[in-house]
Amino acid sequence: MAKTQAVSRLDLPYTNLLLTGFLGVGKTTIGRHIARQVGADFFDLDEEIELRELMSISKVREVYGDNRLKVLENDYCRQAALMRRAVLVIPGGALLDLRNYGMLSDVSRVACLTCELGEALRRLHMGSEQQYRDVTIRRRMMSRLRREYEIVNDPRLIQLDTTHLTIEEETRLLVDYWISGEPEGPLFHQGPPPRIRPPARSPMGLSSKREQG
Repeated sequence: MAKTQAVSRLDLPYTNLLLTGFLGVGKTTIGRHIARQVGADFFDLDEEIELRELMSISKVREVYGDNRLKVLENDYCRQAALMRRAVLVIPGGALLDLRNYGMLSDVSRVACLTCELGEALRRLHMGSEQQYRDVTIRRRMMSRLRREYEIVNDPRLIQLDTTHLTIEEETRLLVDYWISGEPEGPLFHQGPPPRIRPPARSPMGLSSKREQG
């Protein structure tokens, strides 16, 4: 395994590390941390759009509609596709667009970050406690989280469960994946996790009671 502290931009392959996932999973936090650690360029799709439009992503959707947001996402994904040896943070909803996925997956190692929903809500609350108290903002955030959660059902994506990982552990796993192209460890898996099925319950009707007697 590579030691992240010893890795520089020159050690990286001529490809990007693309982090995706649903709202609250911590894509921007870990992406910015990795970029600083290895001296790579950093690109966050949401931040780029918000800087251009001078409003939040939820507000862009509310004022201009989904079509305008998709146009903006596609425009900036084209710019990101020209980058190399960079950390790209692309929300799950944007990467579900086949045009964006096609452009970016050709030049990036893609990792979908996941965590338990309760942990995602805790991170959202910790990251923007004051905004989280606003009912309107909280409703927008929950709506967006539901939309972006669809990304975990994409069978093409390597996923990393970050629920119980520290930022240093995430960094090490993701940088190793970036360099080698091979996900290591049980926390990585391909595609959606297997659904947990409850154990079958034995019948408790009158006939079964007679048999037990």
